Amino acid sequence: MQETKVTLIYFGLSLFIFLALIPWIVGMDLAVISIQVLAIFGGVVVAFLGGLIWGWDDQFITPSNLWYAIGFSLLGLGVILLSRNFLPYSLILLIISLQAYLYFEISNSDYYKNNIKYSQARKLITNLVTICCITSLAFIYNPYT
Repeated sequence: MQETKVTLIYFGLSLFIFLALIPWIVGMDLAVISIQVLAIFGGVVVAFLGGLIWGWDDQFITPSNLWYAIGFSLLGLGVILLSRNFLPYSLILLIISLQAYLYFEISNSDYYKNNIKYSQARKLITNLVTICCITSLAFIYNPYT
């Protein structure tokens, strides 16, 4: 099961990388759409990660963890809603959300602590998606585009 999770994590990363590279290759109209799709997809991922907390082992299901789960799902929704008119803020919120979830998972998930391969993949993927967001922000603020 761990291998499947790690493989799916990398498949998800490939879409983030693809969407972050499109703006640098194609015209401006498609670039903005690509960055918006990246933000929306990221928001869905954050909401999904928040929902995963509900499936943790019973010993880690505390009322505060369930509130965190709802909070992460709402952060994902916020990323999606901001992506329409406030794209840079959406990407910044996405970066904060992903890094906050990683910190939360490191601190609270037994599965994360006991599965080295999974934990290494999660750290790597979170940081690479963060780089994709920063790359997209660089495109938005690039004075030459």
